[in-house]
This record gives sequence, structure tokens and C-alpha cells, in this order.
Amino acid sequence: MKYRVHPIHIGNFTVAYHGDDVKFPKVVNIPSFIFLLFDENGEALLVDTGFDIDHIPAPDSYGERIDGLEISDLIKKFGVDPLKIKKIIQTHLHWDHTAGLKYFPNAEIYLQVGEIKGLLDLQEFEDVAFNTSNWLDRTDSFILIHGDHKILPGIEVIHTGIHTPGHQSVKVQGEDKTILLLGDAPFTYDWLWTMVPHKYWASYKNGDGKKFFWTEDILPVIEKWYNKNKNESQKPLKDYPAKELYKLADISIFSHDPKLINKDII
Repeated sequence: MKYRVHPIHIGNFTVAYHGDDVKFPKVVNIPSFIFLLFDENGEALLVDTGFDIDHIPAPDSYGERIDGLEISDLIKKFGVDPLKIKKIIQTHLHWDHTAGLKYFPNAEIYLQVGEIKGLLDLQEFEDVAFNTSNWLDRTDSFILIHGDHKILPGIEVIHTGIHTPGHQSVKVQGEDKTILLLGDAPFTYDWLWTMVPHKYWASYKNGDGKKFFWTEDILPVIEKWYNKNKNESQKPLKDYPAKELYKLADISIFSHDPKLINKDII
């Protein structure tokens, strides 16, 4: 099976954290893309679902939508009814990749089981990177994968790790070339956490940023669900360096690549 791959520019976001002794870089006007795939029969599926302009953690952050349109409206421009989307592949569960799940209530959601396991062992304040309100009520729709796996003829997920423990990229057979949707695989931001002193994270969590962090009841819910749905026989997976990923397909696409702006098809 071959697919047409359409990058959809859903908007831009800026993440900034200021302070006299903070060296956190201002991440300005980062474009965010989701990917709409059509098979030879016109059946559509999605890779990732974007960000919520009301949930961009860090005190000096903001976002904007393309033409003020919501994610569901951008999908409809392609003649697709969001309610008829049956499959979504999530590269990972960060806040800027999961906010549109609410528009696709009838879809199965494919992600790595390691992505859930990783949530049980986050470093301090890292929960701010995962907006559980985007997906916690959709766990009944989760299809858990362990490692590389063929989702459909012509579509395979590849466990990469690194960016998050369960990060996965998506290899697609295009009409004339293979395409690897990298997600955020080329990017690791662990070093960013060290650039904001502990006292600032604590102040933010107890002040204006409180809504971005998990309440005490969240982790037990995730842990209970994971223990019920994990596969005890699973073997540990190795991380897949980004430089090796680029060898797996003819074209490799990063989820925040500005070169995708105004590009209708890959």
C-alpha cells in the first residue's frame, strides 16, 4: 500500500522562561505540524495531533493558530470528517503533540508501551511536559506497541527512545519514495531542565504555572492503568540514535521543520 503524506501546519509556539539567573533560551515561533496520510483507497489516518494554545508551559510562552482555525477545521479542509478518522499514531505524549486527540473520538491511538512506563519515573518538574488532560480520558483507545511494528501495509513504527522513553518514528511508503516521520527524534531537551534553577521551577509550580503540573491523583491513575495493560514478557529496547534513523528512508521529516510551511504534500 502506498500513501500520500500531507503536513498540516497547525500553528507556532514560543517557549520562554526569564529570570536574573536563568539562561533558558527563548524558543521563538516554532512551527508545529501534524501529518494526514491517505492510502490508495482514500482512507485517512493521522500522525500526531498538535498543541493547545492554552497549554504551553513556561511563564513567558504563547502560541497562535494558522488563520485562527482549530485542528479539526484544518483537517476538514482536506475533505476529511474528524469523526471518521479510525487510526492515530502518536510519536509521543508531549503537550505539543497530543492536544487534538479530543477531535477524533472514534480513533484507535497507537503508541509505545514504554511511553507510559516512562511517565512513572519522570525527573522533578518534568510532568509539565505532559498534559494529561489531552489524553488521560482516552486510554481505552490506546493500542500499546513494544518496539518496531507494522501498523498497516506500508506503515511501520520504529522505536527510537531518547526524546522520551517511548518515542517512535513512523516509516511510510510514499507514492514513489519512503518517508520517515521523525517526530521529535532528532531533539533531546534534557539539558534545558538544568538551565532553570530548582527555585524557579518550584516557584512556577506553586504560582502561575500550577495548572500545567499534575495533581497528586494523576500518577496513581497512570500507574494502575500501566500495571493492568503492560506485557510482562517484554524485553528492554535500545535507543535509536537520530543519525541512524536518517538511513532508513529516502526522506526524513522533523515535526517542527520550518521548511514544511506552505508545503502541501511530501
